[in-house]
Amino acid sequence: MKKSLLYTLAFFALISCLTACGGGGGNTTVPPVLVLKGTWKATNVQINGTGQNLASTGQPYANFQIVIDGESDDNGTYTVSGMPLPFSASFAGNWAKSGNTFTFSSGAPNGITALTNFNVNGNNTTFIMVQTHPKVNVTLHFTMAKQ
Repeated sequence: MKKSLLYTLAFFALISCLTACGGGGGNTTVPPVLVLKGTWKATNVQINGTGQNLASTGQPYANFQIVIDGESDDNGTYTVSGMPLPFSASFAGNWAKSGNTFTFSSGAPNGITALTNFNVNGNNTTFIMVQTHPKVNVTLHFTMAKQ
């Protein structure tokens, strides 16, 4: 009697183990969580790190946003809109990120090449954008919120 009880318990233990292990078969690779992918809207923009909030209502960067897409957090496509003059109101292209530098590898107007000091903390990001143009030469400090 004890042997049959032992065999029965061993059988159920084996079945439980096989069921828990899953049988393999399908691809169970989970895509990476993409921190950068999404729409980022300006919550605070300052010239050279000081001065008024240029993203507040009625200010030049009030409608500024970046839409980032890609299969990884290393590169992909982007669209910028709400950019005030003298630059295009919107532009799009490809981007690549290395360390804390987000480079517009195509599509950005002359005078804007990269976002430096790029830092993401949850649903917020901060970065610096330098704009150089015959009419404008400023360093903008951005705070963006993911929508």
